[in-house]
Amino acid sequence: MFFSVAYAADPLVPQQETEIAPLKADEIQNGLKMLAERQNQRIEEWGKTLKPDDFERSWISGRQLKKNKRQEVCGIFQHTVDDAYKGAVANRTRLNEADQKLLDDRNAFIGALGYQNNIVDTKMGFNCRLR
Repeated sequence: MFFSVAYAADPLVPQQETEIAPLKADEIQNGLKMLAERQNQRIEEWGKTLKPDDFERSWISGRQLKKNKRQEVCGIFQHTVDDAYKGAVANRTRLNEADQKLLDDRNAFIGALGYQNNIVDTKMGFNCRLR
């Protein structure tokens, strides 16, 4: 995950209440940058495994990835969204009120990541729908 996660302390040891520091813009930007880098790395690694028989001919678009390979690409994007969501949920108390409300509506959260209508244009001749 890209956000630091605070773990609960030992319940047997008395704890002082501490104020939770809100996430700073640079923390969020660094987290998103790390997610994008990991996503790009996953796509690069995935691309290295492609073989000629992973493609099929289409009358409309010429040569395209077979369905199972397209699903793998969509899985990479979905994994990135899942990681971002888990990180945001883990740091919910550090988010401002508007960002906390985004976590109540996963579609709005996905939109806030820049995916309009939950669609990813893969630039590979097909789109992926995120959930």
